[in-house]
Amino acid sequence: MNIEKFFAIIKDGAWHDLAELANQMEIQPDKLTEFSQFLSEQGIIKYENKTHTIKIEPEWKRLLPTESELAEPKTTVATFIIPPETTIDVQSTRVSNLSRIQLEVTLRISDKIEELSINL
Repeated sequence: MNIEKFFAIIKDGAWHDLAELANQMEIQPDKLTEFSQFLSEQGIIKYENKTHTIKIEPEWKRLLPTESELAEPKTTVATFIIPPETTIDVQSTRVSNLSRIQLEVTLRISDKIEELSINL
């Protein structure tokens, strides 16, 4: 189950039908019901057994990121010269020049790239 998708759907604070939600999330309704009952016991959501609907508790809604906070991650843009056979660190990314020539490199790096090697 994709928990991020679950909370993205219910963060509007409205009541959601579990059958429709399970269909949207492409998971088995009984698994979603079990998960919802657990979250209800923890006080994170309200679960209506009679109608099989859920909604997030208002105090927990405030903790979920807004659309602007979910925007594309910030990237690092850098131009640098890497001497031959040298490795440098840019933010959390290791960039290696495995060639025997000096390179001028311009990169846009997101936090998902951990290592980049260049070999000519």
